[in-house]
This record gives sequence, structure tokens and C-alpha cells, in this order.
Amino acid sequence: MKRSLDLQHLQWLVRRVQYRLGWQGIALVAVLLTTVYLLVAGLLPLQNELMQLRQNVAAQEATFSLNPQPQRQPESSPEQTLAQELAEFDTRFPDIQRLPDELGVLFRLAEGHGLPVVKGEYSLTEKRQGNLRRFEASVPVNGSYQEVKALVLDILDALPNVALAELGFERGEAVEAEIKTRLRLVFFIRKRAV
Repeated sequence: MKRSLDLQHLQWLVRRVQYRLGWQGIALVAVLLTTVYLLVAGLLPLQNELMQLRQNVAAQEATFSLNPQPQRQPESSPEQTLAQELAEFDTRFPDIQRLPDELGVLFRLAEGHGLPVVKGEYSLTEKRQGNLRRFEASVPVNGSYQEVKALVLDILDALPNVALAELGFERGEAVEAEIKTRLRLVFFIRKRAV
């Protein structure tokens, strides 16, 4: 009997709260209870993960304090750094022994575009300072503008140590499809083998 009274009393309390709060208040209580549940359900795993991370940090600090720090390399001076960078820069250029191979690439590219090189002017210049020589090649080719443009782009792509110094066009008659082109290319090569 006591049990039924407790149940009736509980039902009376629920109806009274429902009457006082209305459906909006009950919805608000339900949302609050759901929020509390989700926070508790979401925070417990995060709290365990946080404890695990703290243990990992403590273990790493313990091993770090046991192992001495590696000794730093002495910092090089700006002059030493510059000398090292210049030495690395110089290795990017081919040496004088590779010049015939470079010219062979030039001639093969020209023939591949249907622009055979018949003759040319070549000169090797050297400055007193610096580690590079300049080999200048003045190469005449006859062909259409598109063929010459494609050749120049292929040369600059295949030979990164080559610069286009001059590009001259000459057209005889206005109706001619071919133009006479003179390419002046500069090959940068090392003075000495590394």
C-alpha cells in the first residue's frame, strides 16, 4: 500500500510540474538533461586521453633529461657559408670536357626541328675573376617562326647552362615562308673540373 501511495504521490508531482512548466519548460528541461548527458559522455574519454598525453610528456621529459643534448655544430661565418654556396653553384655547370656533348645536343635539337645548322661562329672567353667561362655560339638557322621558337625553347630546356644572348630575324621576300634566323647562345662552363 505504501508503494502505491509513493507512486501516486510521484504521479501527482509530475502533473504539478508539468502544469507549472508547460510544454516549453518540459522541452527545456529535456534539452538541458540531454546536454548534460552528452557533455559527460564526451568529456570522460577526453579526460582519459589527457591523462595519457600527460604521462607521455612526463616519460619524454624523463628520457630527455637522461640523454645529454647533442652538441651543436659550430656556426659557420658568412664568408664560409658564401664560399660553400659558391662551390655548390659551380658544380651545377658542366666542365670544358663536356662542351662537345653540349654542342651535340644543340645540333641534334636543331635537326629534330628540321633546322639543320650548316655553319656557325664560336668563341671562348674567360674573365680573370670567377670560375666560369663563356662559350659563345652564333648559329644560323632557316625555318618558320614557330620552328625557331620551338627550337629555342627546347634548347633552353635541355641545356640549363645555356642563355639566349641574341635572336635576329631576317626575311628576304614578304612571300617567303622561311626566315633566316641567327641565334647567339652563351654556354656557361666551369674553368676546372671539380
